[in-house]
Amino acid sequence: MVESWPGDGANFARYDTAHGPLFLKYLPAGERTTRYFRRFQREVTYLRDLAPLVDVPHAPLLHAALNAEHRRAHLLTPDLTATTWGWGHFGTDAEREAGLHDVARLLAHLHAAWAGHPAFGHPALGHPALRGDWAWRPDEVTQEGQELAKRYTGPHAAEVGAAGERLPALLAAAPLHTLTHGDIHSGQVLWPRDGSPPLLIDYGQVHPGLPGDDLAHLLAVRLNAGERERYGDGVRGAYWDELARRGVRLSRAEQTAQERAGVALNLLATARQAGREPGEGVRAALDNVAQAWAELA
Repeated sequence: MVESWPGDGANFARYDTAHGPLFLKYLPAGERTTRYFRRFQREVTYLRDLAPLVDVPHAPLLHAALNAEHRRAHLLTPDLTATTWGWGHFGTDAEREAGLHDVARLLAHLHAAWAGHPAFGHPALGHPALRGDWAWRPDEVTQEGQELAKRYTGPHAAEVGAAGERLPALLAAAPLHTLTHGDIHSGQVLWPRDGSPPLLIDYGQVHPGLPGDDLAHLLAVRLNAGERERYGDGVRGAYWDELARRGVRLSRAEQTAQERAGVALNLLATARQAGREPGEGVRAALDNVAQAWAELA
């Protein structure tokens, strides 16, 4: 083993083997949280069944095992540490801004790949593989969001309540759906050192949703108000231009509707997380997305 470390909801280890460098992600012994096991199930299912259907660069799944009875799980992929750079490689503001644009374009690649298929003739109908557990169900999302908003009493309760109240209209105004990453940020991307296209990693929270859900997570949850003012327009431009280049063209009004719905969804999701994990990082994320909601009001 080269190294190992704990993470949020999983542990990790790197190995140098006769078969090449390997990366292990696993639930540690004693971890019995159903939520984390379900993330593993989702990631394994996506990497095994869905990722090979599209051309979004990712680390391929080599092996996985799931034990629902004991909530044990692990997955194995190639270890790309020696051949890629992470976000920490960027040392200047200009490099980091360019890196954020790469993240936005890779996100658009993912969304365009799953938003439509030539056989349907209209992207709002979604990729044919997005059926069953991977189908978009806006009525269920609306019900869950409104129920959360009604019982939520934590920080920014007024904003959360307003987001729940307006959610049906916001989703109706943004009918385009796709498969979303669910936890997009700069640490979820690897940049190959040979200049090849960046890779998207960590699919534990991937789910059917709106393109604006991921875009709003990147802009409203992961960036504070000052960062959003500085980087927001450039990130949006990189994202929407790449989505259009890949065949999914939205008007300015449709783009705005997507982001508005996405901010509402992220405000509700972050409020749910704050109730479950009332830590400093989650509180800061809730402050960020609540401010973004106020900016859109």
